Amino acid sequence: MTFSSLTRFAALSLLSGTLLQAESMTDVLARMDRAGGEFRSLSATMKRIHYTAVLSETEMMDGTVRLKRVKGSTVGVIEFKQPETRTVFINGKSVQIFYPKANMVEIYDASKYTSSMDQIILLGFGTSSTELKKSYDIKDGGSQKLNATDSTRLELTPKSAELKKLITKIEMWIPEGQSNPLRVKFSEPSRNFEQVDYSDIKANPALPDSAFELKLPANVKKIFPQK
Repeated sequence: MTFSSLTRFAALSLLSGTLLQAESMTDVLARMDRAGGEFRSLSATMKRIHYTAVLSETEMMDGTVRLKRVKGSTVGVIEFKQPETRTVFINGKSVQIFYPKANMVEIYDASKYTSSMDQIILLGFGTSSTELKKSYDIKDGGSQKLNATDSTRLELTPKSAELKKLITKIEMWIPEGQSNPLRVKFSEPSRNFEQVDYSDIKANPALPDSAFELKLPANVKKIFPQK
């Protein structure tokens, strides 16, 4: 065997070993089920990327997220720090977006979308595979490296015609041996996409109730865009 042949053989052997060790979608979903059953709260650092296809424009925002499940609904606080400071507060049927520089808060009634919103917000963290399969066709996207971490990419295609009008595909990258995604990407019919990268993920952290509250100034200006 020549050195070149030996090199090719070694490379193929290494590749074969990698493929054999790749996780199955069943294994990944089973881990997500266990984590979802234990889910009470979450904190993480996040980087949000929004791409607008028609403008070929990318907007990036850095922030943190805290989520908890309360009596069947979700309470969430998302704090964006760059490039514009804002806080998104989700509490059951209400969504508020606070802009501190303008001392203004937008208040939205999300009562019609509470179920779907909870599912999207908790996607990959507190959602079981049974719940996912009710709303999505799930496909194994294969093993990929994400920031040097071996991960399994799952592709979720919405089943409902209504959701397809908003989202054509959701992708999640789940690290090997773990339960929570490092990245979630939402693709839209317009070819726009929203991508969120997570780091410093803490499951069920010991956080006070105050960490899940929105503290507004007494003189804040309240805007109701839906009215």
